[in-house]
Amino acid sequence: MGAIFAPVSRDDPKPGRWILPLVVAGLIAFTYVFVNALPEAEVPASGTGDATGSTTTSSTTEAPSSTTSTTLNPDAAAFVDTTETIDRNVSDLATLAQQINDDWDSRDKEFGESRDALEDLETQTNTFATDVAALDVPNPAIDDWEAVTEGLAALRAAAADMIDGLVNAEGSQPRLDALEDYKAAADEISNALADVRDAVRDPAA
Repeated sequence: MGAIFAPVSRDDPKPGRWILPLVVAGLIAFTYVFVNALPEAEVPASGTGDATGSTTTSSTTEAPSSTTSTTLNPDAAAFVDTTETIDRNVSDLATLAQQINDDWDSRDKEFGESRDALEDLETQTNTFATDVAALDVPNPAIDDWEAVTEGLAALRAAAADMIDGLVNAEGSQPRLDALEDYKAAADEISNALADVRDAVRDPAA
């Protein structure tokens, strides 16, 4: 195997090109000597610089507690996201129930349209309740989930009562009472879901 570096010819036609390397070597030697001659930097004692010390201590101790309280395993995090979606859906259903009744009371909708709208609301409510009931609930939230189940049952009953109040009752009061029951059940579900999320996020509480 040949040499990696080619030998330098003694008969160099350009002797001046060796001046620059010599200058660089001289600068490096001067820098080394100069740096070694500098005094060592003073290091403040541990008792001084209270502001710096307290900041370091604070960030070190706070980081682990923050991670512990906010980090969830993927299944628990997905369940929390699902409960937030449920919360929005039940709020939308309550808003829809109010709108249907308002349209009928103001006669912006005919009787047949209002009946069909309430029947569609009942179908949506039953489908929603069935889907929610099929969820797998993490152990820490099982007790709080019972309130969600009770709220869903009340929501179903109120949806049916609104139709009965429109179709069979004399006057509007039974229907309006059922509407209030529907909205109260929606609020009950929303509050229960908040408790469920708290239980999942902090099982030790």
